[in-house]
Amino acid sequence: MPLFRKRSKENQTVTLNKFDNRNGHTNPVFTTDSSLSITETGATPDSLRQESSSNGEPPSGNSPPVTIQPKAPQLKQTLSLVHCAAIMIAVTGHSSVFIAPTSILKSAGSPGAAIIVWLVGGLINMGLALCFAELGTMFPTAGGPYAFVMKGLGPLPGFLIMYGYVVLISGPFWAFLSYTAALYLVKPVFPDCENESMNLGVKLLAGWIMITLVAANCVYMKYVRRLQTFLSSTKIFALLIIVIGGIYELARGETEYLESPFEGTSEEPGGIAIAIFYSIFSYGGWQIMTTLTEEVKRPERDLPRSVYIAFPIVIIKYILTNIAYFTVISPRELLGSTAVALLFMDRLYKPITALISVFVALTSIGALNASIMGHSRLLFAGARVGHMPVILGMIHTKYLTPWPAIFLLLGWSLAMLYTGGLTTMIEFISLFSTIMGIAVVITLLYLRYKQPQQSRPYKTFIIIPIIELLVNIAVLVLAIYQKPHKIGIGLAILFAGIPLYWFGVLWRNKPKEFKDLVEFWTVSAQKVLVLVKGT
Repeated sequence: MPLFRKRSKENQTVTLNKFDNRNGHTNPVFTTDSSLSITETGATPDSLRQESSSNGEPPSGNSPPVTIQPKAPQLKQTLSLVHCAAIMIAVTGHSSVFIAPTSILKSAGSPGAAIIVWLVGGLINMGLALCFAELGTMFPTAGGPYAFVMKGLGPLPGFLIMYGYVVLISGPFWAFLSYTAALYLVKPVFPDCENESMNLGVKLLAGWIMITLVAANCVYMKYVRRLQTFLSSTKIFALLIIVIGGIYELARGETEYLESPFEGTSEEPGGIAIAIFYSIFSYGGWQIMTTLTEEVKRPERDLPRSVYIAFPIVIIKYILTNIAYFTVISPRELLGSTAVALLFMDRLYKPITALISVFVALTSIGALNASIMGHSRLLFAGARVGHMPVILGMIHTKYLTPWPAIFLLLGWSLAMLYTGGLTTMIEFISLFSTIMGIAVVITLLYLRYKQPQQSRPYKTFIIIPIIELLVNIAVLVLAIYQKPHKIGIGLAILFAGIPLYWFGVLWRNKPKEFKDLVEFWTVSAQKVLVLVKGT
């Protein structure tokens, strides 16, 4: 039954379909076949298409009513190679080089081993990024790894990838970045303050930063994309200052902490594995680019090129930055610091400590901004195929951004911010990044075997996914061996997605009262937020 029905001057009928999940659709909770198309009474969008009669003549006054369906809004293809490279540079490694050196050094045991781990971690991530790029050019749709795994391995593995990405990456990652930005803004003002009140103040500021960026992404997307390039440049400036300072100190002969670089190196394979495990987090974030594929103008060209542009820059800068740290900071001092870059600048040239603090904060904000752009598209893609509630597959009619998906991630990220610690966030992100990498590589190898003739605009060397599979499995097994309790909690959270998949996707005969409640809230949210189903 149409929700609205209006006779136009040409005696045609405009019909807008009401959201209805009682008409035989397979899934009343997670479905994309039902939506409320919102059009003001008496207004006909330019995208309405008129169906003519079979003889090519327009329908006469006695002709039966013609149903006119509006073309659903789509995500815009606005990202060029420059945008892709800027986003990858901003989020690849995000602000980890200013925070994570402490965790990596603790597990590696020595400055030399830590620097090698930073190199190995960068190469592992670059190889994975090339595998992602091949699949991204094969399937240029929103969703990234979720879309890849679902197409290759089936709906349940795909759902677990999406669920795990949201719970174990998006929430902790947004919380980590906003906390880092707030910490580096507050530290110069209160350099020696380390207590619970200080930590609460940092988290409150972090929450404000997160909410502000979410609002900007929902309403001012055009300006946000322009701002992203500037935010990416602040990371380069911050790292250049640190690297140049390190070169200056080396020229002065400050090599005390580098004279025996491998002294104290961990002799346990598990220790090195945990260090590599943390380095996977330290170079993470680049996966966001594959979730934005649908908005890239030429994904077949720009995805692999952005990998080749971004990763060498980031790897070289991170290695030089870690060497610079050890010119003025001892390994013992570095292990006790939560803001390594500030400690370095305080030793090098104290007057510009505030400047480096602002640069690091803006770097974290840039990575968070890019994450908000990308992560929400994963939920959007899941809703389109029935793996998430239909409301998460809707976008605002004016701003064409997925408001419900962004709001859901904001809520979860705020929960992680106010309940979790930095180490927990890093471990969860590292765990699922490794699992997701294994799943995507298996998907690539499976499709190479089962569908060798399928079009591949970009094709990586076969040895790369094979090496990536072996290395990531080894790192995951050793990490579980070293930290069975914490890694076990992460795995339990991930596999909790299986009963959720049964409830939301497989259980089709839900009670009528439940269906009615879902319908009511979906339609209400559409009306309040002015949403329409995206395509």
